Formats: sequence, structure tokens, C-alpha cells
Amino acid sequence: MKIGFIGVGHMGSSLATAINDYKKASLLFNDIDINKALALKERIGGEVKELKDIIKESDYLFIGVKPIDTDDLLNKIKEIDNTAIIISMVAGKTIKEIKQIINNPVIRILPNTPVAIKSGLTLYNYSSDVDVDSLETFKEFMKETGELSKVEEDKINPISVVTSSAPAYLDYFIDALIKALEKEGISEKDATRYALMMCFGTIKLDLASDKTPLELGKEVCSPNGSTIEGVNVLLNHHLYEVVDEAYHATLKKNNKMY
Repeated sequence: MKIGFIGVGHMGSSLATAINDYKKASLLFNDIDINKALALKERIGGEVKELKDIIKESDYLFIGVKPIDTDDLLNKIKEIDNTAIIISMVAGKTIKEIKQIINNPVIRILPNTPVAIKSGLTLYNYSSDVDVDSLETFKEFMKETGELSKVEEDKINPISVVTSSAPAYLDYFIDALIKALEKEGISEKDATRYALMMCFGTIKLDLASDKTPLELGKEVCSPNGSTIEGVNVLLNHHLYEVVDEAYHATLKKNNKMY
């Protein structure tokens, strides 16, 4: 079985790197920037192919191009005799819109950056002509990237704000904690380790607990203690309102991506 990748930018190369451990398939790469494809081949193996060849040879074909370039690529796929199952991670491009151009079965995915370390969460849905065996094979090799969650297609955009965009929110918050520690004379290296280990442990606890994150957070806040002082500062600066505004700004842009 051959799995092709058209577009091996950050997300495409991250997915390919994880899926490379799936031993039942060989990987094929193509990118408008040939150097990206060659660099990925040098790093993980696989083959770099011309566009027409990767379309012909792939059993599953990941599409990771810019939304503005998608229709042109889909028309090229349509012109070439192939039976590839198209796996689209193009922002904002619906399965219906893709099927209006090509007849291939389509799986739409929206992964997040932790797929690079096999800890991703990928949202997905698929067209009615994706058969059971093909879907099971897709699930099998995608397990190499982390978890899969099938969701209604019209929920992909709102959920993806949390699963795919909010990692950036969290990284900025972590950086703010690092900067605060540095002001107290803690080295950047140590500050980064303290902040990251705090996040790592907190998330593990949240996942293992039957309590909600809010309930666990409140347990840290002793009455008249120091933690609640900091929490009150965040709340007084409208933490929930700011997060909600950030969420809906991202969602609005998502809905206009194509």
C-alpha cells in the first residue's frame, strides 16, 4: 500500500513522520517546493514523486495545499486515472465541495500539531462512498499520529478552534509564565522546564480525575491563600471573556477561510 502526501509543510511532514512507523505502507511525497519533499525523504525515507505519478500510485492521498490552490489540484486529480482515497486537510474545504470536482472517496481531517510526537487529536468525517475496509485501514495508520475523533462535519470548525488553534493560546500563556519567572531571576531554561512540567502534570491529573478542571483548580485555591489572589487577578481582567473573544475571532476566520 502506498500513502502519498501532496504538500509537506509543517503539518504534512508531521503526519508523514508519525505514519512512517506504519510498516504496511510506503510513503510518497510531493511539494511545490521540491526541497521540502527532498528534506523529508532524507529525514524519514520514502520517495519523492512528480505530481502525476503520486496521484496515479497512491492508495491514500493526503492533500495539504493552500485553500486557494485546492481546486486546481483537484482538477488535476480528476484528469488522471486513479482510485486514491483523498484525505483532505485543507482548511474550510467541505467534503461536498471536493466531491463536486472529483469522484474519489474523500476523508476530511483536521489534525493538530502534537501529531508530530504521536499525541495528536485529529477530527475527521468522510463521504458515503468510503467503504468499511478502507476506513478501517485509514484508522489503523492514523493511530500512529495519536487519537481520532469522528465528528459531524459542520462541527469541525468550532471544535478545531480548541483542538488545533488553542495549542497556540496555551503556548503563549506558558511563555507569559516563563517571562514572570525570569523577572524573579530564574533562568529561561529552568523557567521553561518548571512551566512545562506544571502543565504536563496538571493535564495528566485532569485526564485521570473524575472531577472537572474547574473543580480541580478550585481545590488549589485555599480561602485567603496566595493562589486565589492570582486567580482573582485573572478573573478581574475578564479571563473568560477574553478567551471567549479569542475563540470566536478564530472561529470567524475559520469560517471565511474558503
